[in-house]
Amino acid sequence: MQKTSISEYEFFTKFPNERTARKHIEKRRWQIHPLCPHCGRVDRISTRRIEGYYRCLSCKNDFTVRTGTIFERSHVTLDKWLYAIHLIATSHKGVSSVQLSKKIGVTQKTAWFMLQRLKEAYKSDRPDI
Repeated sequence: MQKTSISEYEFFTKFPNERTARKHIEKRRWQIHPLCPHCGRVDRISTRRIEGYYRCLSCKNDFTVRTGTIFERSHVTLDKWLYAIHLIATSHKGVSSVQLSKKIGVTQKTAWFMLQRLKEAYKSDRPDI
């Protein structure tokens, strides 16, 4: 029998900070090497001084794992984003923005914004039935 979800303790053990969350998302998104979201090149990517930032030497654009995703232009840390996804995926009745704001330590307005992005991503990922 396959385990469908992890406990909150297991979640926080697996993602104790933003760095581990970023590394996990990078591995899921790119597998081995970063891929430029602007031109699609994988062979001419250099790292920047700040960890997690990359530059494509072909198109001269900087990018991170957030570029082109629901996390783009959000100041919320990736570990909080992953925890929000975990809470939504494991709740039976859904999560309100007030509940989410209290759980992850952001304002209700920020939690509402995150829920809207997650709902849009979920809708665009499912085929029309």
